[in-house]
Amino acid sequence: MLFPTPPLSIVDVPADAKHKAYNRLGFRWIVLHHTGGTDSRKWLSTTSSPPVSCHRLIARSGAIYKIVPDFEVAFTQGPADIGPLPENGQNVNQWALSIEIENLGNGQDYPIEQLRAIAAQIVEWQAAYGWLAIVHHQWIQTNKIDPYDFPRWQLDELIRDYLRQVLP
Repeated sequence: MLFPTPPLSIVDVPADAKHKAYNRLGFRWIVLHHTGGTDSRKWLSTTSSPPVSCHRLIARSGAIYKIVPDFEVAFTQGPADIGPLPENGQNVNQWALSIEIENLGNGQDYPIEQLRAIAAQIVEWQAAYGWLAIVHHQWIQTNKIDPYDFPRWQLDELIRDYLRQVLP
């Protein structure tokens, strides 16, 4: 761990075997998505077809759900249109940690409790794995629009404030 962070309250909602893989290559990115629905825990862990998953689902209340452990691959995004992957058959999923943000993706707001939980999760990952670029799904797959209408400036401010609290 590069620096200490307070422990997060995370509820485990483990994905079944068909919703994850074990061929992680490392950590380069944190990819932000919106769910397009409400209470997506089962869909992201057991019922979607084809299988879709994520590392963390952040509810509107700020609750954090772990769907896939960090050292396993979540099936979150397909091949990138932008950036260095795929390379030699690699997939963005093999290098990314993913956050699904519970949001309808129709202009619905992102509550402050949810934004604080996203910031805390990002800081925890960066404390554990080093600096990771934070990208939106739409930035790497041009046919996507998520996370739609996301207040990135507000998230960046919350990350900065959180880092000020935990860094010496």
